[in-house]
Amino acid sequence: MPQHWVERSGSSLGRVLVAVMALVLAGGHVQLDRAALAASPAGAGAADAARLQLTLSFGAAAESAQATRFGSNGGWETGTLVIPGTSDEDAQVFLYVAQRQGAGWTAAVEGSAGFAVLAEQGHAALAGTPSADLLATTAVAAGAGSTSLSLPWTDGDTWRMTGGPHSYDGRKRSPWSSLDFAGPKPGVSYKVRAAGAGVVVRPCSNLVQVRHSGGWATSYYHVTNIAVRAGQSVARGALLGYTSTSARCGGRATGPHVHFTLLRYGSPVDISSHTIGGWTVRDGSSQYYGCLSKRGIRKCAPNGSIYNNGATTVQ
Repeated sequence: MPQHWVERSGSSLGRVLVAVMALVLAGGHVQLDRAALAASPAGAGAADAARLQLTLSFGAAAESAQATRFGSNGGWETGTLVIPGTSDEDAQVFLYVAQRQGAGWTAAVEGSAGFAVLAEQGHAALAGTPSADLLATTAVAAGAGSTSLSLPWTDGDTWRMTGGPHSYDGRKRSPWSSLDFAGPKPGVSYKVRAAGAGVVVRPCSNLVQVRHSGGWATSYYHVTNIAVRAGQSVARGALLGYTSTSARCGGRATGPHVHFTLLRYGSPVDISSHTIGGWTVRDGSSQYYGCLSKRGIRKCAPNGSIYNNGATTVQ
């Protein structure tokens, strides 16, 4: 099935570069607009070019961004940049792709103007590697819709929704992209499982992302004893780690739980109206409230009991 790579600029999520898409779908060659990329000086690394792109595109404090290389073949590199959070804010995660140019690198971060084309070219150059699999998740297959997700714990178990829809960092702003789930017994650590198949990214401590197809991703925070590695392809239900109060990427937790976030093209999206494990998410009157509903049944935060029957759609 044909694929195309999409762009977003700043907070304008999913803006498509029509000319690029037409060329890709027609099988044509796409020329890379170097003006849309950031270049590192001679001798500097791919992450340095990516940090510059982060500043140019988002005004982020890139000097504090911590780089983790995902994969490299000498001429191309993929990785993540993480801006650490504070006690009140989770970390921000950015995927980057870079190409060696002479003694330096050109790079783009997900969401910047140059990312789509560079990712498409990098995907071809890195074919057969985990980096190519990762970049493929940032493309949208023709006709693809929202991902189908299950609940992020073991089939047949009942957990508590301790926090309804809220922002990924807990501040009073949109989108409300996240839910908090804890096991049946307060204070006890439980297994966290992948809500869908995909490629694992581990940008910083206690945080796992699974990149699904069609540009979708799920993020799992406050996870300890992590059981997967960056670049690993996992199936739905794969063990990722265990709930905890650990928050070494920023933010905080008062009891063991998983902070579950829905993203697309690297950015959090409104989780309301999405169906997860057969339950449809509904916003509350304020953050951390809200409900999951299914066939007339409503389970609401802060302690609604949610049974996982293994479904990905309403049954």
